[in-house]
Amino acid sequence: MQFEDPGRIKVFLRDPNKKNFLKICKEVLVLWATKKEMPLYYFKHLYKKDIKNYRDYLAPKEVRRIHASKKLHKSEYTSILNNKLNFALYCERNALSSPALIGHNFGHSFFAGKGIQEISSIDELIHFYTEIFEVTATRAIFFRPLALNGGQGCFKLDRDGFSQQLGVQYENLLKGDYTHTEAITQHPDIDDIYEKSINTLRILTYIDGENVDVVSAFIRIGAGGSVVDNGSSGGLFVGIDQESGTLKRTGYRDMNFGGGEFLKHPDSGFRFENFQVPFFKEACDLAVDGAKYIPDGFIGWDIALTPSGPTIIEGNEDPHVFMSDVAYGGLLKNPHVRKLMDRVK
Repeated sequence: MQFEDPGRIKVFLRDPNKKNFLKICKEVLVLWATKKEMPLYYFKHLYKKDIKNYRDYLAPKEVRRIHASKKLHKSEYTSILNNKLNFALYCERNALSSPALIGHNFGHSFFAGKGIQEISSIDELIHFYTEIFEVTATRAIFFRPLALNGGQGCFKLDRDGFSQQLGVQYENLLKGDYTHTEAITQHPDIDDIYEKSINTLRILTYIDGENVDVVSAFIRIGAGGSVVDNGSSGGLFVGIDQESGTLKRTGYRDMNFGGGEFLKHPDSGFRFENFQVPFFKEACDLAVDGAKYIPDGFIGWDIALTPSGPTIIEGNEDPHVFMSDVAYGGLLKNPHVRKLMDRVK
């Protein structure tokens, strides 16, 4: 958090759930002394009355240490994770459950099957996808920029009405580089929470020697009509109890979108507490399998839940652990994270 951001300052000042001024000052000074940096991150979440274990949350310097650690990360592995096309091809090659890759484009050059087609007009683009929908059974195609994160630039083409959708996305598509994957069908229980986006689990894995451990998990949920579930796009996130596979009581939203805590989804009214996440164990097992095939030391896996089981959307070598930290309730009390932090000192 930066003090020059007036939106975040307003959220903090207006929050009725904040601690009293003296307690805030004391805790900020304690963190400043122990973390060896000005704890501006305190004002994103730790100022709330119910946060007693404020020292158990990761400071930005600690997060940067994790991300920069050569003991955890190797470029040979992160190069697979950081490019959506590399990742999709690698999953396909190794039979890791992931959305089917239909094609990709580098600007005007479109690849599907074995050929290359240069697209120079909207009519050619419509014809290109007309043929794809005619020869495949897919109901929709999801487009993701190869390098952008946080749901930026993603969009979907539906079998019905794709010509009009292409008219809107034509310029973006031909100026960018995208993977084109089959849109998945979401598990109906997850649809009940919010059906306009694919709401993914974020599962953190840590490799300690030969062991792959699941560190924590939460679910990201779209809101407000968004077709993506990312917190950076206004979505919510809710922690998952590791033992039971059920949602925790409270959902959260990023301060950039007004912050707030939610016992139920603001659009659907769905209550989070004790909801049994379908295929949760299988999703954790899939994340562990993914880490065996891409043995980077610390990965945030985004896993969607279909009616038949989990499927990997992507892996992130820099999983921006703020949401995991909040959803878990302070990752520094997690035994795997304590081992990790000793390793990256």
